[in-house]
Amino acid sequence: MNSPLVTILLPVYNGEKTIKATVESLLSQTFTDFELLLGIDGTEDASKDIALAFNDSRIKVIEHPENLGLANNLNKIIKHASPNSQYFAMAEQDDIYVPERLEWQIEVMSNHTDVGLVSGIVEYTGVEKNLMFPGLLLRGEQFPQVEELFKFLYINQLKVVNTCMLWRRSVHEDNSFKFRNTYGNFNVDWDFILRFCLKSKIHGIPKKLVTMNRVIASDSVTASDASGQYKASKALLADMKNEFSQIISERDYKKALKVQHKIELGSYSKPKIVLMSIVNFIKYRDSYFTDYLFKKLKVYFTKNNKD
Repeated sequence: MNSPLVTILLPVYNGEKTIKATVESLLSQTFTDFELLLGIDGTEDASKDIALAFNDSRIKVIEHPENLGLANNLNKIIKHASPNSQYFAMAEQDDIYVPERLEWQIEVMSNHTDVGLVSGIVEYTGVEKNLMFPGLLLRGEQFPQVEELFKFLYINQLKVVNTCMLWRRSVHEDNSFKFRNTYGNFNVDWDFILRFCLKSKIHGIPKKLVTMNRVIASDSVTASDASGQYKASKALLADMKNEFSQIISERDYKKALKVQHKIELGSYSKPKIVLMSIVNFIKYRDSYFTDYLFKKLKVYFTKNNKD
C-alpha cells in the first residue's frame, strides 16, 4: 500500500463488545486513502483476535502486553504512522462513524489551509432522548479561535468532540505535541485540545460525524469513575491557570469552577443535591443551583404522589 493520506488512531482496551462495529464503520468510509492503527493496550479480552480477523491491508495491529493507559497508548501507536501521511484522525472503540466523516473533514482541510484541526457533531444514544453535541455547531455558529477558544474551552469544558477530530500532522510534529497522562486516563483530550488551539485554528463541521451509545460508553474506565473525573477536572483547571496565567484570570478560574460544580450535581445522592445546591447558590449567587434543586424536588414529589 502506498503511503496513505490519513492515519487513524484507535486505542483499544477490553473493547470486544464494540470494536467490530467501530472498525466496520471506519472501513466503510467514502474516503479510502487511510491506514487504521489499532493499539491493543494490555487487553484481557478478545479485542486483539477481533482486530486481526479483519482482512484489510489498511489495518495495523500494535499490541502492548502491559496496559499503558490512554495517553501512552496513543503516543506509542502514533509512532507507527506511515512516514508520509499528512493527517491524524482519532477514533474510539465504542463509537460508530458516519460514512462521510473523513471525506467531509479532508474537504475542509483542503479548502482551509489555515485550519489545523477539524471536528464535528456527535449524537448520543442510549438515553431517553437522543442528544446532539455541541450546541454551538447545532446553532450554526463556529468556534472562536486561539486564546478566545482556549478560554471558552477552559471555562465551559471541552466543546470539541474529540472522538472524531482530525488534525494536521505538521502542526502536531512542529509543536512536539504529546498526549499527556497528567491525570491518568482522565482529560487526555481536554488537555490536548487546549494546547492545540493556541497553535492553530480549529473548525467545526455542522454535521453529525459520529454516534456514541451512552450506555455502552458508561462501561469505560473513565466514565465509570465520576468522582475520579471530577477530581481530575478540578486539578486541570488549577494547573492550566498556573501554566497559562497570562490568559486565564482569577475570574475565569472561578467561572470554570462554577461550571464544574454544575456538572457534579448530576451525580450526587438526593441529600447531597440539596446540600450542594444551597452551598453553591450561596457561593456563586447563581439561580441555576436553586432551579436545579427545585426541578429535582418536583420530580421526586410527583413520582411519590403517583406511587
